[in-house]
Amino acid sequence: MIDAIERADDRWDWTCLSFAAMSSHIHYGHLAGERDPDPFFRSVNTRFAVRYHRRPGRETLGPVFAGRPVIHAVKESMLPRMVAYHHRNVVEAGMVDLARDSRRTSHRAYLRLDPAPPWLDVERGLELLGFHDTAAGRRRFDEFVNEVDLSDFLEDAHEAAKVRETCGRSGARDVDWARLIELARRVAGVPDGEPLSSRRPATVNARTLVGLVGTRRLQQSYPSVARAIGMSPSGVSNLLARKAADPRIGEMYAVLTSVLDDAVRASRVWVDG
Repeated sequence: MIDAIERADDRWDWTCLSFAAMSSHIHYGHLAGERDPDPFFRSVNTRFAVRYHRRPGRETLGPVFAGRPVIHAVKESMLPRMVAYHHRNVVEAGMVDLARDSRRTSHRAYLRLDPAPPWLDVERGLELLGFHDTAAGRRRFDEFVNEVDLSDFLEDAHEAAKVRETCGRSGARDVDWARLIELARRVAGVPDGEPLSSRRPATVNARTLVGLVGTRRLQQSYPSVARAIGMSPSGVSNLLARKAADPRIGEMYAVLTSVLDDAVRASRVWVDG
């Protein structure tokens, strides 16, 4: 399959960020380009099917791919969980204990344990996901993939349109970050005058709440959230991966989103304009 993708890659201008080749299906994560993706997928699937049928001593006939590719649009803020979802497929299927133990996904290429195929842009992927292409950055990426909660990933992807409708419009420039930070500080119990950069638990919780609402509810990117709260994109990613599963954060997140929903119902729009 990897060879078939390489031979077909000149048929389009999309950028591959991740893949997972399972026994019954294949996942790809791409940045969309301008060209129609159909010629690429037809070329890849045809080449693979021909080689599959010509295996020495195991010649076969018939369809290899039962259906056409299905493309789902994913917001930039969901890219880290999308890649983690792809890399964790082999773990969820019970094939390995850790994502790094399988060569069926792009995870080992991200960790520099295996060379990346020429069509896989690991550097761009790490940058977009908020991780540095260093030993420490790749270690944090590995931990993120194995530990991040993916239970709501697909649900979040399908909720994007509903969220944009509720909030009036989308885009990093539209979010009233000051108002969101103010509400998050209040819910987390941050004393007045305490800087958002403080390492006190309440302030860390406030930053986490801003990150969760920004990425999950408002579909903002990690860099956008990072600029708003004075952190690096990788810092935001690591913070959410570390704190999102905390039950106390879950309770405060529910309170904060309820406050925001009340504000929307009362027509107190909290986007600039």
